[in-house]
Amino acid sequence: MKKSGFRLFVFLLSVMISTTLTAQSNQQDSTKTGERSSYEEHSPKKAAYMSILPGLGQIYNRKYWKVPIIYAGLGTALYFAIDNNKSYVKYRDAYIGRIDEDTTNNNILPEYSTEDLRELKNYHWKYRDMSILIIAAVWALNILDATVDAHLYSFDINDDLSMRIEPRIAKPMAFGGRTTYGFTISLTF
Repeated sequence: MKKSGFRLFVFLLSVMISTTLTAQSNQQDSTKTGERSSYEEHSPKKAAYMSILPGLGQIYNRKYWKVPIIYAGLGTALYFAIDNNKSYVKYRDAYIGRIDEDTTNNNILPEYSTEDLRELKNYHWKYRDMSILIIAAVWALNILDATVDAHLYSFDINDDLSMRIEPRIAKPMAFGGRTTYGFTISLTF
């Protein structure tokens, strides 16, 4: 009874997972048609150069919805970089005022000890630098995204090339009279 329940579970699971995946690259042979292909007209190099100004490469690739995401990432990282820099400068100046020989600067941020000021200074220094690295990473990903999108600009998806994964039940006569469950993979070119 347990084996038949497991087999039924596997069969139902395989039915639920059935899917069809299709993909095709639609690049025409420009020598046969006498026309320029869209790949030549849509240059990945141009998209990369345009992305030096964040979002311009995405606009060139007609992926307008990505521009706000790029600017949100850059803006958020820039906000934290500026905020951490302000705090870093404030705690650095207070710390320097405490450790120098001038006693008139000891009243800067009196609620913190000298060790606390040093820790706060280092904390904001670390996160300011991390925010700057995040800005650079978002900017680099912006260029990479525009380049990859430009490479895939003429990529077309249709049913000419397909892979079909379907559940399969083998008849009891095969495999020694036992019913077997599995998947069938069909490729169409």
